[in-house]
Amino acid sequence: MKPSPIRWPFFVTCLALAAVAAAESSAVLDALRTPPRTIAAADDGTLWIDAEDFADYGGWLLDTQFVHLMGSAYLMAAGIGTPVADAVVEFDLPRGCAYRLWVRARNWLPEYTPGTFALVVNDVRIDHVFGAAPSDEWLWESAGPIELPAGTTRMALHDLSGYYGRCDALVLTPDLDYTPPSRVEAIRVERSRLTGLSLEPRDAGSFSVIVVGAGAAGSVASLASARMGAKTALIQNRPVLGGNASIELGVSIDGAASSHPNARESGIIEEIGRIKARYGHAKMSEPFRIAAEAEPNLSIFLNQHVFAVDMADEAHIAAVRAVDTLTGRIATYRAEVFVDCTGDGWVGHFAGAEYRLGREARDEFGEDLAPESGDTLTMSGCLMGGLSVSYRAEDLGRPTPYEPPEWAAQLPPADEFGRTPRNIVTGEWWLEHRGTVDDLWHAEQARDELLRITFGYWNYIKNVWPDRQRAANLALTYVPIVDAKRESRRLVGDYILTQNDVLGGRVFEDRISYGGWPLDVHHPEGIFSGKEGPFHSNPRVPIYTIPFRCLYSVNVENLLFAGRDVSVTHMALGSVRVQGTLAALGQAAGTAAALCAQRDVTPRDIYTDSIAEFQQILLKHDQYIPEIANEDPLDLARSATASASSTCRFDRFSRGDVRPTDEHPLNMPRAVMFPTGAVGQLDAIALLLKSERAESVEIVGHLREAAESGQFALSEDVAVATATVPPGAESWVRFEFRATPKTPYAWIWLPPCEGVSWRLMSKAPRGSCRAYGGDGRWTLVESQYYAFYAEPFVGVETDCRPENVINGVTRIVDERSNLWASNPDEGMPQWLELDFGRPQTFNAIYLTFDTDLNAPHHTAPMPAECVRDYDLAYLDGERWHVLESIKDNFQRRRVHRFAAVSAARIRLVVHATNGDPSARVFEIRVYNE
Repeated sequence: MKPSPIRWPFFVTCLALAAVAAAESSAVLDALRTPPRTIAAADDGTLWIDAEDFADYGGWLLDTQFVHLMGSAYLMAAGIGTPVADAVVEFDLPRGCAYRLWVRARNWLPEYTPGTFALVVNDVRIDHVFGAAPSDEWLWESAGPIELPAGTTRMALHDLSGYYGRCDALVLTPDLDYTPPSRVEAIRVERSRLTGLSLEPRDAGSFSVIVVGAGAAGSVASLASARMGAKTALIQNRPVLGGNASIELGVSIDGAASSHPNARESGIIEEIGRIKARYGHAKMSEPFRIAAEAEPNLSIFLNQHVFAVDMADEAHIAAVRAVDTLTGRIATYRAEVFVDCTGDGWVGHFAGAEYRLGREARDEFGEDLAPESGDTLTMSGCLMGGLSVSYRAEDLGRPTPYEPPEWAAQLPPADEFGRTPRNIVTGEWWLEHRGTVDDLWHAEQARDELLRITFGYWNYIKNVWPDRQRAANLALTYVPIVDAKRESRRLVGDYILTQNDVLGGRVFEDRISYGGWPLDVHHPEGIFSGKEGPFHSNPRVPIYTIPFRCLYSVNVENLLFAGRDVSVTHMALGSVRVQGTLAALGQAAGTAAALCAQRDVTPRDIYTDSIAEFQQILLKHDQYIPEIANEDPLDLARSATASASSTCRFDRFSRGDVRPTDEHPLNMPRAVMFPTGAVGQLDAIALLLKSERAESVEIVGHLREAAESGQFALSEDVAVATATVPPGAESWVRFEFRATPKTPYAWIWLPPCEGVSWRLMSKAPRGSCRAYGGDGRWTLVESQYYAFYAEPFVGVETDCRPENVINGVTRIVDERSNLWASNPDEGMPQWLELDFGRPQTFNAIYLTFDTDLNAPHHTAPMPAECVRDYDLAYLDGERWHVLESIKDNFQRRRVHRFAAVSAARIRLVVHATNGDPSARVFEIRVYNE
């Protein structure tokens, strides 16, 4: 049979995402601008001009990352070697005379002086090159005296190199002997004197809970706190929400589902991810904003960098002080409870909280993967932005030579490089500096080192790489300037999670969430590690739990934390640090903070006195906690009897269920395993293969048996089949086996085939998995699958009974579905009913649908499994009354509140899903709140 070509709208999808990303990135740049203040001379005729005062930034970028270290925002000429357009400011001089010009600039790499610029005043270039001082410190450089007339003056920053020249402030003074101060604090005072900017903090208000840092963890924490009824403030030092997962940077929401089936984090992060996918947002900033603006208890403060705390006493924070990164104004925010989600642990640091930095010694916690001696090395971040990692390149359609700047990092030669470039257009995550570079106190230098590495790597791709012909037509067009950090300070809680807890799959009594990302610790030498590769360690881990004691300070009693600054060792952080895992910790921390404020207790009190109640509150809000089920005594549904219009007996998987995702080259043997199911017969298996070759190629598929899922042991083929992969296309390639496996599982493997890749998919029959490597070295990946379908379809017996909706578990766990699914052959509508036995009064119904938690990421806009259109109704004894009628649902969790009614029976009527033939429901809860 001839393979059938597939024409995916992939290019169209990429264009749409690129357009959305461009629009959202433009909004970020707009948010990094503020209406320029009126520049007026001080009494002595001196003018102070900040970078933010420029009315037109031209091609310069405003960098606010390092305000806490060097004192203010500054303009940077990020031109990738091409000088950028001038930044321009206009102001009035009170009188004409000789002025001395001072410019606060930085020569970020004195050995080479890469970033230089000039000043043009009234169209006349000043005879001084700035950014060339023999020091890498921020310094005032002098030019003048300059004769200037009274009246309007136009001044421009004129980039000379395109290589990251930077300007913080300018001073024009008629006092030719005046010298600006050099220390950061003295500069703040002088700026205040000359501009009138008050250094007195304004009162920004009082709150029950303050969350500092709006990454995935902080944004979720603030939403959780607000939804618990606490008056909450979220303070963020960037112009958007999302942190590393924002449109500024773009780290994906990874978590346990990368390595485990049905393990994506639920709760608030699932809700936000569904908004992202449904409306096509490129990253998480806009979805977080949409959710935050819907919360009346939540106030958002952007571009506010917390730089100090006020203590009520040595163990209690009273307030935090923040500086506006655009205006320099200072504000004080007061609260009862604080949540540090800064990543760097700044709130904890200022409050005197105990913390750790770097790697623990092997013997301290018995971690055999830890170094023999402890040190201060941390994992490097990487440059991110514009949906790119480290850089972006474009195909110019012609050979494009590249000459690197002399200051580009010298990387290991090709035979010792230790890495295989894959994404040569958008960069790689392993463009990292050595762990000795200080991401915390010398963060600007750390970012600059990543710039050097990026240009060194691009030189490697263009001029050194053995496959450099693949990049012959590529030109470097964009390099981000923001460092997406991976590790710095970790605050100490009542418990420190360790490597052994993670690898041992430990189940803690006070567990509030879980993890499952590999123990992904990067090499301390970064990209310079050579043949040792990018990892220090990367073993797979089982699902493990995370205790509440890791989320609050051991010595500051009203401080919680979430994000990468939680209480873990360096080794454990390798698994915990990914965005999905941290977001779930944020939900726990925010929920706990609200409880502490409402009950006037400490987080430790929750652990000692009410941890079981706290766990039940988290479950109620869709936070999954392994091995804990709903035992809420207020949930009326728990004592009801469930029935349904029909029940699914078999899960069927056929071609229509395939949802393609990434692709893997057939550069090694690759395999996919699946259950043989109720049918047993395998007439043929079709695989989704893509060829970049100019000619057809034959490939042999090998069919084998397995007694258990994941058992890719050495065994013999039970059947082989040869199929033809057509040239230059992606196609379903059909292998005719005509076999009847005698075991519960079968698997097909393909040998290496140059120029051919195998597409992955996000959904597969329960028990499916993939592997790679070949006989004697198969590596199992449980929650991923190479795209296939079988003829006849794979059918697996299910346990999708209606009573599952009140069993207290809201996801597929191992072989238990924990959901009700209707018979797919009976069509819609389908109904699910709860009978309380006698009338009950209630005013809220919580529904949990299926949004395919097996998919590692939020990709499907409308998950096919998710109920789309439905009614909620109650029986008044004689007839049914509709409480809610919903259309176009795409969310997993829906909470319906209404005027209280009394009834003995309620019914959920499903009229349509987003594609699945079965109505699928995990849970119904009923409350009188």
